[in-house]
Amino acid sequence: MRMTAIICLICLASACHARSTLEQLEQAPAPHFADAHTLLPLSFWGPSFSFEERRELADNWGFCLIFGRLTPKLVEELDDPESDASRTCALAADDPAKYPMHVIVAPAFTIRGFVDELPPDTWCRNEAGELIDGKKTYSPEAPDETFEMIAEAEVEMLRPVLERAPITIITNGGEYGLSTIGHHQQYWEQDPKVLAAKGDRDWYDYISQRKAHQELIISNRIRELVPDRRLYIYYHTEASHHRNRYSGWWRWTWDYEYMRPVSDIPNTSIYYRHYNSGFTGDMDMLVMALNATAQQIDYGDPLSYNWVTAGWPREDLGDEAIADPERYMGYLKCYYTAGMIGGAAGYFAYEDAQEWVWQLMCLGRVHALFSHLEDFLRNGKLLPGPEMHVWSTELPAYEFPTGDEGTRVLARRHNERDEWLITAWAASGDAREVEVEGPDLGT
Repeated sequence: MRMTAIICLICLASACHARSTLEQLEQAPAPHFADAHTLLPLSFWGPSFSFEERRELADNWGFCLIFGRLTPKLVEELDDPESDASRTCALAADDPAKYPMHVIVAPAFTIRGFVDELPPDTWCRNEAGELIDGKKTYSPEAPDETFEMIAEAEVEMLRPVLERAPITIITNGGEYGLSTIGHHQQYWEQDPKVLAAKGDRDWYDYISQRKAHQELIISNRIRELVPDRRLYIYYHTEASHHRNRYSGWWRWTWDYEYMRPVSDIPNTSIYYRHYNSGFTGDMDMLVMALNATAQQIDYGDPLSYNWVTAGWPREDLGDEAIADPERYMGYLKCYYTAGMIGGAAGYFAYEDAQEWVWQLMCLGRVHALFSHLEDFLRNGKLLPGPEMHVWSTELPAYEFPTGDEGTRVLARRHNERDEWLITAWAASGDAREVEVEGPDLGT
């Protein structure tokens, strides 16, 4: 029997020793990726980077070459051969294998330019046909034409990009269109057309089905335009990581059973100290990640491409707003062991990228590590462990108890060989020894 264990040293350039983001990247020893691996290239959403910084991330850190967030203004820049947009496309066209290009479609922003042209039935209306509270709230019964118009706007901006270079990854930023029950049920309940369509169905089932129907119109148009892409995802298409954590969890999400087809792969968003207690505590990030993972495995979707961040400055959290690199890398190793094959790094303090760069490097290092272990992800199975999940108690926990709540252990078994991949993480940060019982391995 062979057991493969994950060990990774931290080697990051400190922001205080680098005069710029580019120097910070260049001064850090780059990770080593396995030749010809097929993990999905990494992407990001956050502060703007220069063309040189984007190229460095693609050259050495496993990231796509980002084109940017699709807007009419950015597309117009393609007419200028010296613009970052044109230079990005030229680089991707010259060597698409080395420079896979990432485009962000952002209907939430581009809709604003033609919102008044959308059909009147796009919005919830009362019995008198008036906007409820004078607000343009998306109706579950909005006509397909609405979403065909949105899809057409995105496709028309994508075409000139695609004419210049292949597009490898497309991420849809979401946060537009039909919202969740917790946000807008009070408006839907005042619309007689919505109530008639809902009938006796519960709100969660009805809204989830309608959200998936509407978004599929957009997803399918984009996928038809870019059939050779490696990934299209809508933010976010996941089995809820809050499922069963509290009684009203379903009011803030959609049912994964309906939403699955909207993205090419499930993608969960869990951000450090954002509706969670961080790496430890009663709402820790890994128990959330494994809650979503357990559901997705149950649906036959064992792999994922997730939205991650180690935090960003927030006044209410002070020094606790951003995680430390070592523990963040431990969390990422656990998430990859659970089936993550790439991800989108986010950072939401757009005026400052310094605290973000090391987060990108952490993700790049873990991505490189698992490029050498990819066969365990593609041709292995996450072991359920002996216990059930603490919240979704009908599903496995997918981890192994250690007797120490600050230490987490996940394991995968290869489908064809007697080999295991085991990840142990000291989530609370301090060194300790634990014993774990593994199937067919003993203590």
